[in-house]
Amino acid sequence: MFRLFILLLVSTAELWVAQSKDNVAYHQIRKKYDHHKVNDTTALSYVDLLIALAKKEKNYSELTYAYQDALNFEPSGYRKKLYADSAITSAQHSCNSDLIASAYLGRGIVSYFIFKDYQPALDDYIKALSYARYSPYIKYNILYHLGVMKSYLGYYGEAVSQFEACSAFFRQEILKNISPDILYNMRKGYYNSLHQLIYCYQQMGDDDSADRLIEIGKREIPKDLDFVKLRNCFFKCEGISKFRKGNYEQSIADLNRALPELVRVNDFAGVSVIYFYLGKNKLAQHREQESFSFFRKVDSLYQKYHFFFPELTENYKILLEDARKKSNIDESLSFANTLHKIEKINIEDTHHLFIQFEAERINIEYSSITQRYRNILFGVVTFSMFLLIFTINTYLEKKSEKTYDVVLAGVGVDIERLKTDVSPPKSTLSAEIRNRIRKNLQKFEDEKEFLKQNLSLKKIAIRVGTNPNYLSAYINTEKGMHFNRYLSELRIKYIAELLAEDPIAVHQKTEVLAKICGIASRSNFLKLFSEIYGMSLQEYQHQCREKFAANEDLN
Repeated sequence: MFRLFILLLVSTAELWVAQSKDNVAYHQIRKKYDHHKVNDTTALSYVDLLIALAKKEKNYSELTYAYQDALNFEPSGYRKKLYADSAITSAQHSCNSDLIASAYLGRGIVSYFIFKDYQPALDDYIKALSYARYSPYIKYNILYHLGVMKSYLGYYGEAVSQFEACSAFFRQEILKNISPDILYNMRKGYYNSLHQLIYCYQQMGDDDSADRLIEIGKREIPKDLDFVKLRNCFFKCEGISKFRKGNYEQSIADLNRALPELVRVNDFAGVSVIYFYLGKNKLAQHREQESFSFFRKVDSLYQKYHFFFPELTENYKILLEDARKKSNIDESLSFANTLHKIEKINIEDTHHLFIQFEAERINIEYSSITQRYRNILFGVVTFSMFLLIFTINTYLEKKSEKTYDVVLAGVGVDIERLKTDVSPPKSTLSAEIRNRIRKNLQKFEDEKEFLKQNLSLKKIAIRVGTNPNYLSAYINTEKGMHFNRYLSELRIKYIAELLAEDPIAVHQKTEVLAKICGIASRSNFLKLFSEIYGMSLQEYQHQCREKFAANEDLN
């Protein structure tokens, strides 16, 4: 037995030493380019050595890291995309879920940052999220980029909550005693989160919160070369803030200070924003000739890169109005066509992103950053939760109506008032009860809460401030139908109106439409649609498509 133990120990030690030698080889190669800057092609020869070694040894984890390094140093957007694809393939061979998540995240970043192509970027972020398991850093990186998608959609409130969670995580990590490489990544994550928070606050009109974060960024961002672009992003934000306050000269100075670095790194989206606000500043100063030179630069960037922030639509409205004033027919037609194109692109992007978010039901909350003992506790927590839910469910089924009133009290319902409601027949609800239910149920409908999945009579009763018996009685008498039919008609009507008004949604698959309105079963969705509208979903979609086609012919 002792000999067997010694043999096992020697074999394990031999394998560990072999792996250590391999790791040393990779480390030695990586040291050759560790301090090279982004898009520095001189590093690629060393990365090629790393790729060749990892392929030879079939070390898929190291191969993934090597492809990600190549992506970092390759200046060509097209080749970055190829390296990102290769990283995903090798990561899948590694069977490391967090590494796969990181690879999908990397490709999504290329689609977003290099090409400003939001649709494939979101698709990759969602895939990354499905693989992320144990690394808080990867999870918060995904959360950050999903926040960028939400801010592009105009969901600034939701985006703010995600960026605040990210900034809190990265800030806490910065304060730890960590290696310089990890510290660098955490700082980048923190200041990027602050930058996105500023953007959201400015779009929401919360200038005080934006200015507070601008000052934090200017004060805390390191002054070394690795953070030059980020520092200039904060100067850009400060220039926008000064413009909004009417301080035009200082705004122009801040924007011009940020411009050269964003031009150098080819951040054409950020440069477009700067040109637009320089034009707005000049226009506010009645220097029209200078202002329109900047507005035309925004147009030039769009013509070159075919990307446009929705907030810059005003740029073309200004150019179009000026061309019409000058009776310049050619420019009027050109700017009108471009405005139509960018509005169409923005609508397509917006609807794709909206449907993806709704279909996937992304609702990410990371209330804790620690993952310690996760595997050990997972089974215990799962069993405990199952036992708790079973106990509560059994208790709720047996408890009296009086006990249910305590639940209502927890959501702010007047118990004394409800006690007068306890036992009359369903057909004899008082006027006070009816008015209360009517008001709260209308709010429930107006806020589209019926689109949520897994709704029940009890859940909605608590939402509208009554108990299930009275809500059921109200729906039966006032709506002329039972609860399930009422909820189904709200959902199906929402989808029918969406299809009738939206030429993009009308081409969506049945499964996506069912998920959007909260119906889990595809067959149930199709059955309900036919019952309520007297025709199949396919027939209704065909009619809507014909209507849109006819409208396009008229235009």
